[in-house]
Amino acid sequence: MPQGVNLPNSLTVFRIFLTPFLLGLIVYGKMREAFWFFLIGSLSDALDGMMARLLGQKTELGRFLDPAADKILLSTTLLTLVILEKIPVWIAIALVSRDMIIIFGFVVLRLVDTPMPINPTRLGKISTTLEMVYLFFILSGLAGYLNISETGYIGDLAVGLSLVSGGYYVSQGFYWYHHYKE
Repeated sequence: MPQGVNLPNSLTVFRIFLTPFLLGLIVYGKMREAFWFFLIGSLSDALDGMMARLLGQKTELGRFLDPAADKILLSTTLLTLVILEKIPVWIAIALVSRDMIIIFGFVVLRLVDTPMPINPTRLGKISTTLEMVYLFFILSGLAGYLNISETGYIGDLAVGLSLVSGGYYVSQGFYWYHHYKE
């Protein structure tokens, strides 16, 4: 089997391929189905990481692919819900911008020959999980499963934690750049 091709990475790729179907379901108003697709995608995120650790199948491909799959799933869901006016624009701007800034910083560091390793922090993982929880509650409300009127607090918390973790990643990028160049 080629390096990187394993069950955890296959689950990650599954999450990426699930995203366009989720997008279509949301756009066409199939919120119950969209909720379940999102839930499956979110659970696959937890499962692929757990399996990689338990089976000893952590790979460089997985280290890159897992956060990319999260960003694809979450950003697509956020932006679609904003376009349909189901969530506030400012929440999507804050959450998606954080991810774009991190990706931009990573690319810039690579371009200036400063290969910063991809090491998601605990804070970043908690931030991503909280974003998933926020979208879980939004989609469950839109699907009619839960009548949650207080999702705004979860959104506020997700944005706050996202800004803190984004700031940490930016500071790490500057630190890495300055120390690598010495």
